Amino acid sequence: MITKVLYVEDNYDVSEIMKDMLGAFFKEVYVAKDGLEGLELYKKYEPELVISDVLMPRMNGIDLIREIRKIDENAKIILITADNDEEYYLEAKKLNVIGYFKKPFDFSELQNLFNKL
Repeated sequence: MITKVLYVEDNYDVSEIMKDMLGAFFKEVYVAKDGLEGLELYKKYEPELVISDVLMPRMNGIDLIREIRKIDENAKIILITADNDEEYYLEAKKLNVIGYFKKPFDFSELQNLFNKL
């Protein structure tokens, strides 16, 4: 059972909303404002699930996944993006993400994935 989640998002308002929503499902929710901070929190707290935006300052979501894969090649990672660039989707697929959602998305779709985990 997953209890610790890391959410990485550069939009403060979105991250606050998601933190509350994720808190209803998981015991511990850590929030980072970009990929670099997300990597630091990943190393510190070792969450069982990472949910990340793709386009962020300092380190984007794809680079974050690459760094996490160096630590744990089996980490459970979900990407969320407002960008329609198919290149990100293809790269995410190569990096074995367990979910890829385009904003705006229906939170119930994310819930369904949580239930499967």
